[in-house]
Amino acid sequence: MAEKQIYLVRHALPDYPGGAKMCLGQKNDLPLSAAGRKQAQRLGQFFAALPLEAVCTSPLLRARQTAEAIAGGRPLHVLDDLIELYGGEWDGLPFEEIRARYPQYFVRGAGFSCPPGGESDAQGLARARAALAWADAHTERCAAIVAHSGINRLLLCDLLGRPLSEKRQIPHDYAAVSLLEEAGNTWQVKKLSVQLD
Repeated sequence: MAEKQIYLVRHALPDYPGGAKMCLGQKNDLPLSAAGRKQAQRLGQFFAALPLEAVCTSPLLRARQTAEAIAGGRPLHVLDDLIELYGGEWDGLPFEEIRARYPQYFVRGAGFSCPPGGESDAQGLARARAALAWADAHTERCAAIVAHSGINRLLLCDLLGRPLSEKRQIPHDYAAVSLLEEAGNTWQVKKLSVQLD
């Protein structure tokens, strides 16, 4: 492994109350579901063969449980910068209700930066960059970062040179893994949102 590598991972499937997907944001600290625990186990098997020096995680439970499976007993570094984007008025609402109550945000080309009262894309990206810089500074060869859809997609948009308004176009399902490689003083996306199953 010649270049420094960082694996950017979205946490596995959480245990949604009643099974309906919702805007979890920062307020809803859900554990992994049974299916999510299986996804995390597969991630652990994949990362067991890699020389991880650091596993960084969001403080939220769904990310920490995923990171624990990946770490396999190696130390975890909980970084507050990796917490999910704050969803403002949307935090905790089912997505069906969000679309019904805020239809103007889902018009093609609306290009909004954040939900009402929520965290902007620019604020989220600043946190994501800070977490990447921390992992870079504490890694010689290989690390993993476990975070969330919103924060990870902003970082991937930035590294791919895409507008942040295109974040929802970046594929990044639960337990998806993207590979970042350092080239000179910059990071490049070498593999985007690979699913292990």
